[in-house]
Amino acid sequence: MAPYAVWKQRALLAGLLGLIIFASLLPLGPVFGDIPGPDLAMCLMFAIVLRRPDYVPVGLVLVMVFTADALLMRPLGLWTLIILVATEFLRRSVVQTEALTPAEEFAQIVPVMLACFLAERIILIALLADPPVFFSQVIHVGMTLVFYPIIVVFTHSVLGVRRLQPGEVDTLGGRA
Repeated sequence: MAPYAVWKQRALLAGLLGLIIFASLLPLGPVFGDIPGPDLAMCLMFAIVLRRPDYVPVGLVLVMVFTADALLMRPLGLWTLIILVATEFLRRSVVQTEALTPAEEFAQIVPVMLACFLAERIILIALLADPPVFFSQVIHVGMTLVFYPIIVVFTHSVLGVRRLQPGEVDTLGGRA
C-alpha cells in the first residue's frame, strides 16, 4: 500500500479518536441512563491494530490516549501505559499468514480487555487511589465487549480496514 494511503488511514484514526474524546467531554449526561458507556477508543485501536498494525503507530497511541487521560481527568499516564502495552501485545500476536475468524478474534480480544481493566484496578488499589466502583467497572467492561464487534464491522465496512492479502507487503516490511 502506498505511504500516502497509510498516512491517510492514520489521520482518519486520529480524527476518530479525537471525535470520541470530544464526545466524551460534552455535557450530555449519561447516554445509557446510569449504565456506563463503552470505551470506544480502545475498541477502535484494538480492531485496527489486529488488521493493519502499521495503521496504529506507537506515537499515535501515546498522544491520543495521554490526551484523553488529561482531558477526561483520569490518572495521568496510567491508562496510556495499559493501552500501549495491550496494543503492542496485540501487534506482536497478529498472525499475518491466516485470517482469524470473528470468534477467534473475539476470543483473543476478551482476555486482553479484561487484563487492561484488571491492571488499572490493581494499580489504583496498590497506589491507594480510589478505583472505580466495582459493579460500574464490570458493566463498563461488558459494554466495551458488546460494542467491539460493532466497531469491527464499522472499521471493515466504513473505514475499509482489511487484513493484508497473501503476498502483500505492509509499510513495516512485513508480509502476509
